[in-house]
Amino acid sequence: MKLSPAVILAASLAGVIATGGAAVAVNARSGSATVQAAAADLPPFIVEDFQYPQSEADAALKARGIKLKSGDGHIMYAACNTIADPDRIEVYSHTEPNKPFCFRVTGDGSLVLELPRVYAVRSFDYKVHVDMTVENSEVSFDVPKNEWVGVGKTTDPQKRDHALVALTTTK
Repeated sequence: MKLSPAVILAASLAGVIATGGAAVAVNARSGSATVQAAAADLPPFIVEDFQYPQSEADAALKARGIKLKSGDGHIMYAACNTIADPDRIEVYSHTEPNKPFCFRVTGDGSLVLELPRVYAVRSFDYKVHVDMTVENSEVSFDVPKNEWVGVGKTTDPQKRDHALVALTTTK
């Protein structure tokens, strides 16, 4: 339905905002407007909360002890043998030495997670920004494209264990 500028102005003056499926009735003389809509006729609102899919998060926690919390969907935990080389990040942790945690990358994105005792990150086609915590401090590392970078305990003069808390990728 196309509304004339006068109708839009009248509805605005009355403080009424019409949304999808609502009917607007405007009294031209008084400038008042009313909105009528049947709630059953309107689709439900969808609000993206960026939470990691619960079934996948539960499976990863049970299988490997990694907590997947939230993200934008461009970085997803996956089995290392199911990802093409340029589309992944490998994260190494002392919780499972010599067995990387792999993440499929489909674009610039972010993932919030919790993985203890991380000591190295390997990138491929994406630059990776790594956020970690150690005791009550936060530290960050940048991993250039196609590089291995020691992070966490590897770079800490006190050799403290660091937990990986976020990954951010950019092309």
